Amino acid sequence: MIQETQARDKIEDNQPVTVAILGLGNPVLCDDAVGLHVAAEVKRLLREEPIIGVTVLTSTRAGFELIELLSGFSHALIIDCLELPHPVPGCIRRLELSSLCGSVRLVGVHDISVVDAFELASTLGTRMPGTVEIYAVEGGDTQTLIEEMTPSVTAVVAPLARSVHARAAEWVREAHSV
Repeated sequence: MIQETQARDKIEDNQPVTVAILGLGNPVLCDDAVGLHVAAEVKRLLREEPIIGVTVLTSTRAGFELIELLSGFSHALIIDCLELPHPVPGCIRRLELSSLCGSVRLVGVHDISVVDAFELASTLGTRMPGTVEIYAVEGGDTQTLIEEMTPSVTAVVAPLARSVHARAAEWVREAHSV
């Protein structure tokens, strides 16, 4: 089940639709790897059902790196683990840029947040995606050094990847019907 808040959704005139699907995570911190696993599954889906203009990216850092990774894309889907005091492991939340909290990469202590990266890019005149959706998966264990995720979080990887693939396809389809 996806709990949704309003996402920023603005398509600029005459801009070709290029979609970045960005999975964030740490591959050795249990559930924190969920964004990386979803990205890998989306890559597999794209081999079966390609979508022109869609690129899958991954990062273990985010922060300033987001500007380099996402610049030039018209749309972005970002997937990461959400750390909360009392999580419901595997719960997926759709967030907007202004509501980000609870993730080392989405809101970094020693780096800049996703919101700050977008604001800095704007200040620098760097074109960033005008449409951004963030899918944050509540993690049950983000501290244990292990390359496997908990069963609750593992269970959402395939369905979330299908949703992300479908959303990217929808954006491309909408652009071609206008």
